Amino acid sequence: MTLPFNYSPLRFFSLVFAATWLPWSIAAYLSYLPQLQVWVMSLALLGLLGPVCAASAMVWASGDKRLWQDCRKRVFSLGGISPGRVLLMLGLILIPLVMATWLSVRFGQSASQFSFSGGFLAMLPLALIAALLEELGWRSYGVDSLRSIWKMLLPASLAFSVLWALWHLPLFFIHNTYQNQLWQAGGIYVTNFFISIFPATVMANWFYYRCQRSIPAAILFHFSLVMASELLQIEPLTKCIWTGLLFLVAAMLIAIEQDIFFKE
Repeated sequence: MTLPFNYSPLRFFSLVFAATWLPWSIAAYLSYLPQLQVWVMSLALLGLLGPVCAASAMVWASGDKRLWQDCRKRVFSLGGISPGRVLLMLGLILIPLVMATWLSVRFGQSASQFSFSGGFLAMLPLALIAALLEELGWRSYGVDSLRSIWKMLLPASLAFSVLWALWHLPLFFIHNTYQNQLWQAGGIYVTNFFISIFPATVMANWFYYRCQRSIPAAILFHFSLVMASELLQIEPLTKCIWTGLLFLVAAMLIAIEQDIFFKE
């Protein structure tokens, strides 16, 4: 897919990393000082603004009214989001989750993993904010800017998954974050987190382009994936199995939807 806009992916991702890593690095330091905890959440939320602020800056600096109109149109576009597509998307997330939990129990892990998580409702607002702020930046400018280099979606998805994974890096050093807990649990779980970014990217891009580059569709997928991970009381090993199954889903989508992933 060729878009009639001039993108600057290097400048965009440099802005994103600078705008995110600076407040998150400060938050990581402050998170170990009990008297300054009040600032940690504010800095963490400030870092989440990195993608959308960078995208806004790049669109404004381009001086291209067509790019601005394209982004504005897609921010409010719901035309490609059909009930059938939403159900399929949810199935591709939840069925592997249930299968991973079942396999985990068969391997000797606790059957209590099938219980609903007590923190599910508490995560709703944070997951929605994260999905909203990230996808407004990633899908309004980031992913399309990478396609301006690689043309085909699959290599662009691979490049984005690497950048998206690295973007999360400071979170591993902020005390009590999900990523920090993975760090304490062991290297295999940290590795699984980074590996899981690739199938998540493939699935997100598939849904995004199938829904006519609708940014609300990308937000919906991101939110659904995060909330699915909080739905059950699954253990870290189960998440590793889930990642493996999501890789199979991603491979299936790439094989079936070649017009999306391989068409220039």
